[in-house]
Amino acid sequence: MAFAYSKPRGVKVPPLNKQSIKHKARIIRDKLFKLDPSESIDLSRILEHKLHLLGVTYEVWEIEEMPDVEALTNPDAMTIILRTDTYEALCNPKDPKFRRARFTVAHEIGHLFLHEGFALARGANRHQHYEDSEWQADTFAAELLMPSEECLGLTIEEIQAKFLVGYKAAKYKFESLK
Repeated sequence: MAFAYSKPRGVKVPPLNKQSIKHKARIIRDKLFKLDPSESIDLSRILEHKLHLLGVTYEVWEIEEMPDVEALTNPDAMTIILRTDTYEALCNPKDPKFRRARFTVAHEIGHLFLHEGFALARGANRHQHYEDSEWQADTFAAELLMPSEECLGLTIEEIQAKFLVGYKAAKYKFESLK
């Protein structure tokens, strides 16, 4: 997960600014998942019991089937595909990769809600960060997991503890609030 924007990591998609992405994440968190802003989101429960109500399916593939990626999303098919180790980490808070798996799944949910109906195809053209599919999904995931209003005044460590996220995610949120 790289938050500092240097060059496009994903594909070019219609432009979205940070505020509109954060707004979409809050709507999904508040209205669809019915979560209190101070509540840490249970992504394994959301994945297994809530997203199917919206027509979203998920699949778990073996590491050998997708050795280079932890997860991927097909927005047009409304499908999230998780590697076995990512899914197992998501379902086990004691797993060392639990916090990373949470961000990974939130990121993939971002692709679903931000890029539905848009064919994701790699092109040679450079594009701005606000047109980058990966930057948009990272921004969405950060807000879905760590609502900005609940992070104000918290340290990086407090954000980590409150929202069960890794250091990089908490640091990004902390720095984005300055």
